[in-house]
Amino acid sequence: MSGSEVPEVTEVTGGSHGLAAAYAAVRALADDYDRAGDRLRGWAEVGRRTALDDDLLESAALAPVTFAEAEAAVLGAATGPDGALVASLGWEADAVAVRAGVVALQGADDLARAAFDVLDHALGRAIGTLLPATLPALLPLLPTAPLLATVLGPEADALLAEAVAEHPDLVQHLVNGSGGLLDGLLLAGVLRAPWRLRDTEAAAAALAAAYGDPGRGRARRLGTPRTTRQPGGLADLLADLDEVHRAGGDGTIEVRTATAPDGSVRHVVHLPGTDDLATLPWTQDDDARDLAANLLLVAGLDNPHQQGVLDAMAQAGIGPEDPVLLVGHSQGGMVAAAVLAAGGPFHVTDVVTAGAPTAHLDGFPPGSHVLSLEHRGDLVPLLDGEDNRDTLEQTTVRFAGAEGGGGGSGVAAAHGIGHYVAAAAVLEAAAADGTAHPSVLDALRRLEEQGYVAGPAGTVVTSQAFQVVREP
Repeated sequence: MSGSEVPEVTEVTGGSHGLAAAYAAVRALADDYDRAGDRLRGWAEVGRRTALDDDLLESAALAPVTFAEAEAAVLGAATGPDGALVASLGWEADAVAVRAGVVALQGADDLARAAFDVLDHALGRAIGTLLPATLPALLPLLPTAPLLATVLGPEADALLAEAVAEHPDLVQHLVNGSGGLLDGLLLAGVLRAPWRLRDTEAAAAALAAAYGDPGRGRARRLGTPRTTRQPGGLADLLADLDEVHRAGGDGTIEVRTATAPDGSVRHVVHLPGTDDLATLPWTQDDDARDLAANLLLVAGLDNPHQQGVLDAMAQAGIGPEDPVLLVGHSQGGMVAAAVLAAGGPFHVTDVVTAGAPTAHLDGFPPGSHVLSLEHRGDLVPLLDGEDNRDTLEQTTVRFAGAEGGGGGSGVAAAHGIGHYVAAAAVLEAAAADGTAHPSVLDALRRLEEQGYVAGPAGTVVTSQAFQVVREP
């Protein structure tokens, strides 16, 4: 994959036109069937009351033949084989069948997901059990490792990036089996621990525990507020996020507050990604965006990065009812999604993630929305071991190729935010010419309707910068 390719959308799941939305529409159809049955049953009751009407019964003596015909017609329409009562039972039976079909389809999806979890865990455990036996055979090759890394390093990096792009599901299965891998190492006697790990979240929690007390996160204000522009769309949001990352040091985030001419306010919080992926337990410092934070986030545990972001939002003066959009790349996207999923003191309505794993989260509040962009070839979004769920609250867009990813063709280059800025521009162009996927179109339209992008003339935008740090 070269750096000059134009992004191409390969898959869109979830959102307003995803499978979950289709399920919801089918359930709504079943509700319509139920209501139709209720109406027909009501009409049958009207027929019964008509047949017993006193005036009609009194007319029987005057015109017995026509009375009998009228009675037969009314009763036939109300309770006969083709009458309203029988028809109501048919409509309600259809409603039950439709709902049962939806339940069966959803159950099949859940069963398939559970089956993959079991198989991935078993594979990971087998690898963990056999790994200690194979390592001694590799020891003679250790002296040649530096030379091999020098000679093959760039090519191996490019090949790995290509493999990730072509077989992302394989990466997910390997990650999803990480709990089994640690189980296997326990069985082989390499590790000693009193627990038995079951899934990726448990494995991440165990690894995070090696770092000890995670400490607490807080935000330090950087400089004074400044006036800036409002983004015109999704591409501007991600370009602004890239600017925050490039201009600031470790832990830098930005809160932008837009005040419209009518006095209404809304906020956009920019959250860049990991600063230090090489953090070891004995090298950990005050950097809140390190490897330990990644592990804590995948495990679903409280972490200094997330705490510091909430502290910065409070210091920025965000009110409890002010609409908030969180925009994050990599670990920043993980924090953004985690803040929305957890709820809390702020009214977060929307999240945009770029190259961030979010499938480990249980879901998002009804009425909220997450737009997740994933570059095919980017390893990071795969590190929770599964695809994002197809829900009304989350639209996931996967794309291949992108210009402006920062150069290079390796794994790190594939994660560059430039790929995501370019993809966002392609999505906006497709929305403008009417070729965008309906879920994407609705997601982009929502950002504008909420006032986060392309606000009215006269909107004033101020920016406040903070540094999120970890304290013991």
